[in-house]
Amino acid sequence: MRICNVTVNIRVNGNLRGYTLIAGFPGIGVVGPIVAKHIVESQGLKVIGSITSDKFPAVSAISNGVAESPVRIYADPRRKIAVILSEIMFKEDSAKELGNELINFAKKSGVKEIISIAGVLIPNKEDSEIYGVVSDEKLLKTLGDYGIKPVPKGVTTGISASLLVNGKAQKVPVMLLLGTLHAKEDFRAAAEIIKMLDQILGLNVDYDSLLDQAKKIEREVSSVMQHSKSASSMYG
Repeated sequence: MRICNVTVNIRVNGNLRGYTLIAGFPGIGVVGPIVAKHIVESQGLKVIGSITSDKFPAVSAISNGVAESPVRIYADPRRKIAVILSEIMFKEDSAKELGNELINFAKKSGVKEIISIAGVLIPNKEDSEIYGVVSDEKLLKTLGDYGIKPVPKGVTTGISASLLVNGKAQKVPVMLLLGTLHAKEDFRAAAEIIKMLDQILGLNVDYDSLLDQAKKIEREVSSVMQHSKSASSMYG
């Protein structure tokens, strides 16, 4: 399947009808990519597609000597879960367009729902709570069922905002899960998000080495993101 417009190209081999799509894009910290990469690696998900654009920085991720797209799509057909793993930063215009195209893609592909992952920095908060924002009031019950606190007021930006706004307009269910960051300890917030996704989606994640693995992933993702920042002049 190939869905594209002038700049954004979403290529997927297979059918994602009825899937839950987990979006792991960089935001405050790197919670999204850490969560996405941990799910992919711990569950053995296979890459089925990629997202490219002439507005993305000229960066390639490398794995075991092989170049990879920095924005990849993985899937688990048995659980009907797909994961977008992004290791590059996006400027505002790119984020807006990518969010819009992802909602178009989800609508046309029959994706059941999108769960976007990000972090919120609360320096003086000692516990690690999960906060949520949804594209439709009907989804508030889901937050309540899992003890996720709705964000009472505020503003979100970037790809998550674009997904929420366009999801609301096109009636594609979108849920934004925000892990609490403490002094930007991204791996701890990522661990809490993964535990929550385990409850919602039944991932059966092994938590014994979760924090150590999350720290390793954070270092790997941060390295790629630093290269994407240095290539920012390549944005259209």
